[in-house]
Amino acid sequence: MNLSDDQIQKIIERAQSAMRDVPAAPHVRDALAGDADTLVLVPGFVPAPERALAVLARQYGKRTQLVFLSDAVFTADETSGCSLDWATQQNELVEMLVRAQHAVLLAPNTALLARMGAGDNAEDFSEALVRRILWGKAVDVLLDFEPPKFRRDTYFARLAEAIDQLTSMGFRFFTYQPCEGTNSGVLALVTEREVVEAKQSGRKTIVCAAGAIVTPLAVDTAKELQIHIERAQV
Repeated sequence: MNLSDDQIQKIIERAQSAMRDVPAAPHVRDALAGDADTLVLVPGFVPAPERALAVLARQYGKRTQLVFLSDAVFTADETSGCSLDWATQQNELVEMLVRAQHAVLLAPNTALLARMGAGDNAEDFSEALVRRILWGKAVDVLLDFEPPKFRRDTYFARLAEAIDQLTSMGFRFFTYQPCEGTNSGVLALVTEREVVEAKQSGRKTIVCAAGAIVTPLAVDTAKELQIHIERAQV
């Protein structure tokens, strides 16, 4: 049977309409109905995910929902997770970001950070993160590397500038170390600012290095705000 161009076009339009009306996959619906406090967006490959999850648990507790935005999925025994396609499930992701007490972008690659710093978010899920900041809600970024120092005329310089730009927009950065022999997600200096930021973001614990400098004002503020300063084990 031969179909005319008009008939083929109508079939395509009906198929596209049916696809738009398909409800979210069950695992996404479960995530929307869950009671997780912290939403963790996973845009791609995560080095040493068990170390990243340990830092997340220390910072936010265990009521965490992982949302995988690519095919790079890892298993987490005590953390629930689901996969989400930004192109077709934008509303679901936005609803999660509206509900979440904390939102974390986990181990974004350097190209994504550069695009976000340049404001190139039009076709990317990171637009939803910018919206969350505009709503007055925080977005944290857990990096698997220390932000590079400024190096003129290098890619590192552009990456450092992108991170600085995002910080000025309201994104908050902290790190974990995927390699053995390093402390994950710890601070070398704790001041009043870190304590106040922890309180504002709903965290109850600040993890610092065993030999970190903790200012007297930070100690007093932590007592006042009931924030626990924990030194990492060597």
